[in-house]
Amino acid sequence: MGIDIAYRAPLKAPLTVSLWVTGGCNLACKYCYADASRNIHMEPARLFMLVDELKNLEVFDITIAGGEPFLHPQIFEVIQQILDSDMQMGVLSNGVLLNEKHAARLADIADGKKMILQISLDSPDPRINDLTRGMGETVLRNIKNLAKSGLQLQISCVLSSMNIDTAHLIIDELYPAVKRFHFLNIQRTERSLRHPELLINDSQAYDFWMRLNEHAKQFPPDLFLPSLRIMLRSYGAEESPESWDFHKNATFSCRSCSIGLTKIEVTPDFDVLGCDIAKDFSNMGNIAHKPFVEVWNSVTAHNVRNAPYPPCYKIRSSDGSLALEDNLRPEFACFR
Repeated sequence: MGIDIAYRAPLKAPLTVSLWVTGGCNLACKYCYADASRNIHMEPARLFMLVDELKNLEVFDITIAGGEPFLHPQIFEVIQQILDSDMQMGVLSNGVLLNEKHAARLADIADGKKMILQISLDSPDPRINDLTRGMGETVLRNIKNLAKSGLQLQISCVLSSMNIDTAHLIIDELYPAVKRFHFLNIQRTERSLRHPELLINDSQAYDFWMRLNEHAKQFPPDLFLPSLRIMLRSYGAEESPESWDFHKNATFSCRSCSIGLTKIEVTPDFDVLGCDIAKDFSNMGNIAHKPFVEVWNSVTAHNVRNAPYPPCYKIRSSDGSLALEDNLRPEFACFR
């Protein structure tokens, strides 16, 4: 390939790759950081070839995302190919299209395989859910049908000012039919910054995570992804002062950012991104007509990995006047 060895990635391949198989979506979530406005799909032949490349590179995990992945006309064939390759797989969906017919087909494909289906829901109360997402009644009904089909389900809930006081009640509504739950703070993205009324402050976030920690004690310990422990650690709870100081310092010096190293995003037009939030600042190249490994070991990818601070610092407010990098601590002054 003629790639200078100095620019080769430290890993042969990322541990996990997220494939945005479509750029379209049938919802318009107010905080979404995906560009789901382009009604395009990954070209099937290149997509199938890419899955084979990732298998040969011994990628551990593939995530199917979008947009809404079940809008892709060959989504079930793609899922079948990945599962047949013995790679672990997750599928991220809004759940709107997963009616009983599709649930049965998906369950048949996934039977005995390593697949987790994540459905997004912000509240068990459709009125609250629909303030940020929409189609709450349909999604809730589909989740319950999917659970009956035997699929491994996980619920993802984004915390906003609309659900911050009641989001933990999703567990009560769906457990034990669903046994895994993922909560995450709303991201400061270009879209969410257009809706400042949705953003939560540190105090609200802290109160939620402490409340969730107490609520979780009545359920089995594997109810949550590691996200709960990570968020508790980030707020300094259940941790020694020494551990808290280490975590804070590591985070602030950017050593905790693994952009372009362990997880990669591939867009519907086959751009390879190091970060799903800072898309405009982490493009490592395009693989529509070249092998993945060529971009993975490129000079551009090397530069993304070795940026002086995470690219999300460059995301600006909705009026373009302020970015996180404008508030960098003095330690980063030499990079500005």
